[in-house]
Amino acid sequence: MYRILKGKTLAKFIERLKELNPDILTDSDDTVFIILSEEKIIGYAVLGKDKVLKDIFIEESRRYSSSGTKLIEFIKNYLSAKGIDEIYLDRYLENAIFFKKVGFKEWSGNLYKIDGLTAREKRKKDGIRSTLISIVINMLLAGIKIFFGIIGKSKALVADGFHSVSDIVGSIVVLVGVYLGNKPADEEHPYGHGKLESIAGNIIGVILVITAYSLIVENIGDYFRETVRIIPEKITLVIVLIAIAVKYVLYRYKYNVGMRIKNDAVIADAREHKSDVLSSIGVLVGILLSIYVNPIFDLLLSIGVGLIIGKEGLHIIFQTSNNLMDVQDKKLIEEVDKYVNSFGFIENTHDIRMKTSGNMIYLSLHIRLDGKMTIHEGHELSDDIKYSILNKFEDVGDVTIHMDCTI
Repeated sequence: MYRILKGKTLAKFIERLKELNPDILTDSDDTVFIILSEEKIIGYAVLGKDKVLKDIFIEESRRYSSSGTKLIEFIKNYLSAKGIDEIYLDRYLENAIFFKKVGFKEWSGNLYKIDGLTAREKRKKDGIRSTLISIVINMLLAGIKIFFGIIGKSKALVADGFHSVSDIVGSIVVLVGVYLGNKPADEEHPYGHGKLESIAGNIIGVILVITAYSLIVENIGDYFRETVRIIPEKITLVIVLIAIAVKYVLYRYKYNVGMRIKNDAVIADAREHKSDVLSSIGVLVGILLSIYVNPIFDLLLSIGVGLIIGKEGLHIIFQTSNNLMDVQDKKLIEEVDKYVNSFGFIENTHDIRMKTSGNMIYLSLHIRLDGKMTIHEGHELSDDIKYSILNKFEDVGDVTIHMDCTI
């Protein structure tokens, strides 16, 4: 487990910290992050008030087991939650390879820097805010459509109202997916929780297909049962026009947010709003034809609404399922292949694979090296390639490189 020490709490622990490392570098106004194992301190990191990492130390028997990496990740998550976007490191601190591994990059003067710590938190907040707006607007639209559909005698408008009810359910699913999907990686989920966003998007698609099926079956039944067709009231035209305008604005807003934060669930919710716009246009045409041509069109267009909803639902299911099944992005793989082969010192690159988790991509690849190259040289080269890929491709969260050699 981890603890955060500062002020009086730090003063109480300082002797225990010196038992671990007599040369610990800390001041009274520093923040010290410690790793505890059965109440024993096995490692620490010292963060100055200027957000410069002054010192990090892991008990010798615990080194080379990712303890330092996990401690840095804990610090990054803590600072992110506090709204702090950057952390710095003295360039002359030992073990530069380790610090590059955990994300530090050369910045200026004598400092390395990790920035963008609040990106995950901002991504979550943007997703939640846009989804809450969707829920409120859909609640209002659903109530208005169903109410005026009933008093205005339009089955198509009532059907469209229940479509908006399904939107509310879908947005609630998205809300849960966005919240849980942006939780940081942990030992049980080393690739993070981003797949939950795709799962939430998949659930939205299923909800839409079920809604479509219900509407189609009910209205086909009404077609064969009813003998008297009722002409809708003209007020329903005004309601539909308002709904189309509101849902189109909501669709554009939600889609732009989803694309910016690269969230499958939010994009799926936006596409669901787009299906609302299309279905409402169908409702508008159906009501016009019902009033001025034949009342049967109101019923037929409500069936058409169901078909549109079902089509959009299937599209969402297929799209999010691709991410769940890690469908390979051939363009990205070709770019990575070309980039790695430009390094020199390698015979070729092969078996490049990718998996996605939320907005992040995780790569694995093989490089073939000269058989005369030492393990140390090969390891240094693979590290250089890894951190170069992370620097060039901003959506790549981590790279695993396997070294082969020529015989």
